[in-house]
Amino acid sequence: MSAWQMTLMNLNLISHSNSMEMMEHVKNYNIFLDFILLFFMWFFMMTAMMLPSVIPFIMMFQKINEERRKLQYKYVATFNFALSYIIVWGLFSFFATIIHLILKISNVLNPHTMSTGYLFGGILFILAGIYQMTPLKDSCLYYCRNPIELFSSNKIFSNGSAFYVGLKHGIFCVGCCWVLMLLLFYVGVMNLFWIVGLSIYIILEKYFFRSKKMNYISGILIILWGIRIFYVSF
Repeated sequence: MSAWQMTLMNLNLISHSNSMEMMEHVKNYNIFLDFILLFFMWFFMMTAMMLPSVIPFIMMFQKINEERRKLQYKYVATFNFALSYIIVWGLFSFFATIIHLILKISNVLNPHTMSTGYLFGGILFILAGIYQMTPLKDSCLYYCRNPIELFSSNKIFSNGSAFYVGLKHGIFCVGCCWVLMLLLFYVGVMNLFWIVGLSIYIILEKYFFRSKKMNYISGILIILWGIRIFYVSF
């Protein structure tokens, strides 16, 4: 089933019954094959969502390397920095896939819309809102916004050191966004509108919403939304 069809189902624009034949083949999958398919779904989705926000920093890294090369200093391939960043999101995708399978096997996740019910969704939104206002979120966001701190505090003279800095930057970015990504379990894992919306919010948060007040405002709004969802479950 395409992402667009899943999005339409989450918006109730097409009925679940229309997709029954397309989903029938899932019964014949073994768990290993299911895991592989779900992992690549999450991995490509995370890569597509996060690459736009990190491209300016990849370009910054490349510019530093070009300046070093002009001055005949030792420089390293930018690919190592970008690759390690993507690997971090690959690890996140791995754990998200495990959660996905657990929810699917326990019948918490609807197999057609890839979304959970109101109770689980409300709790997820409330936790996400609380996390938005924590010092951990603020600390991760600081380093995610300012990779120059990593570039200047680490001697990047080898492929290994470039790989290491990319890992650290990726970890900080995951620390900023991991709870927001898990909201997809409620709104629909392949809901294109939410995927685009979250991507735009992450870019705005990273480059434009510099005030800590924005973390509190977004956190409170997400909590209120979660309370509303939680209330509907009763």
